[in-house]
Amino acid sequence: MGRIAAAAFVFLLLLSSVHSFYLPGVAPRDFQQGDELAVKVNKLSSTKTQLPYDFYYLNYCKPKNIKNVAENLGEVLRGDRIENSVYTFRMREEQSCTVACKVTLQEQDAKNFKEKIDDEYRANMILDNLPVAVIRQRRDGSTSTTYEHGFRVGFIGNYAGVSYNVLPFFMTVADTITR
Repeated sequence: MGRIAAAAFVFLLLLSSVHSFYLPGVAPRDFQQGDELAVKVNKLSSTKTQLPYDFYYLNYCKPKNIKNVAENLGEVLRGDRIENSVYTFRMREEQSCTVACKVTLQEQDAKNFKEKIDDEYRANMILDNLPVAVIRQRRDGSTSTTYEHGFRVGFIGNYAGVSYNVLPFFMTVADTITR
């Protein structure tokens, strides 16, 4: 009698394991060489103001149809604004820099960039459900590597005593926005 009960118990355990569920964005995904990796964009954030903005609030290159691509409730509760972008990569393939689009900044666009640079905003992106990060250089000369989420919208630089708000490397539209 005990063996039959044990066998029935094991059978029920095996039967219940057949039913499972999927949490979007959690299951591992395998990529083959050449598979497309879509880059998603998230909000603009700042530790200085703590007021997030939509990524496309600034005049970045936009896809024809912007779609909200949040995959789980946690992203929504955190206030993430995950959307598609024009940027793509191919798995294990070298890719040279390419122009995504050309944009002429109007006066209001330049003002928006300047304000976000002054408020130390960072643009956040996601690649394969991992946040894009940049290497942070330590001021103390330490060799340990640290990373910062996202990348700066721009920075204030000096050239021959004149201050400029400088856009990041991928913004080839305008090299500088004068202060």
